[in-house]
Amino acid sequence: MAEALKIPTEGTISLSEMVRWSDARRSNPIEDEIIGTYNYLTVSTEEYGGVTDAFIERFIISILIFQDKLGYTEIYLHNPPDRIYNQVQIYKEHFELSIQYTSYPKITRNALKRIKENFDKKILGQPQVKTEILTALYDLSNDYDSKPKIIMFYGPPGVGKTETAHFINQAINPDNQLLRKQFSMYHNDSFYSYIFGDRTNSFAKDLIDRESNVILLDEFDKCNKVFFSAFYQLFDEGIYEDKYYKVNLQNGVILCTSNYLSESDIRKNLGEAIFSRFDAFIQFNAFSNEVKEQLIDKIYNEEIVKYAEGDIQVISQFNIPNLLKQHLTAINNVRDIRRYIKQMIATPLIDYI
Repeated sequence: MAEALKIPTEGTISLSEMVRWSDARRSNPIEDEIIGTYNYLTVSTEEYGGVTDAFIERFIISILIFQDKLGYTEIYLHNPPDRIYNQVQIYKEHFELSIQYTSYPKITRNALKRIKENFDKKILGQPQVKTEILTALYDLSNDYDSKPKIIMFYGPPGVGKTETAHFINQAINPDNQLLRKQFSMYHNDSFYSYIFGDRTNSFAKDLIDRESNVILLDEFDKCNKVFFSAFYQLFDEGIYEDKYYKVNLQNGVILCTSNYLSESDIRKNLGEAIFSRFDAFIQFNAFSNEVKEQLIDKIYNEEIVKYAEGDIQVISQFNIPNLLKQHLTAINNVRDIRRYIKQMIATPLIDYI
């Protein structure tokens, strides 16, 4: 990412404070004691949702008028909505304008190499997925291709789809967290405002504020099909636009997950219009017994270190991994394994409470 612009913290007034001052001044015009005491006006992304649409429509005029009273000479606007950005362009002759965009790293050959060398160490039981991911992402390592890659991970739940998304992000952006949106968390009414534009909470705002250019749309199949049209331009061109913001996701990687078991199921349930916009469909398979045993050992080691030494001595007497390996038919995924191991660890410790 580009080096972040340093926003002043002293001698500043925020948009929220300025609005409160304006409201107080209208009710008590004599109270002008704070006039001329500020050097900077700063506006954070969250503050735009705290003012009225009418104020947004006259935003630049208002802050230019208030400038005479409050004294600020520099104005910092973080992620202004399109209506404010357009006003800035109209009135830009009134001030010296500087615009800084956040840049996100392209996928490099080195990132692809990290995926190739480390995939099997991080993701168990899906050896075929590595080659398909590398094939799908390779174009982005070339300068001529900037359209985001839209990839669907599909297969039974709990077999590594979400973990793979995190792994890909770490290979590309090791210091930045991927943006993960859980579509099953949204109901129709809340999802409508979130997808098509809300100044206080929206998908576009989340995209603007993202740390990484890897985006995970988890359980994409839970999205009502009436909302798929909102993703057409994003999947086709890398542009997401609602009634407040326009976001560019060039060179991005958009990973969607679903629990469908075949491409024909995806096509049938999601529809041809959205199906045809995916660049790749990558299948995750159910775990073999050998993989389940490897996961039992791995997850047991992850969980046991969370306990005090005395607890570990008690737990170790029961050889929990071997006990669980005798019941592999009852285990389907990572969530099952972790749940059973936590229960089996806690059971002997209860006697020492």
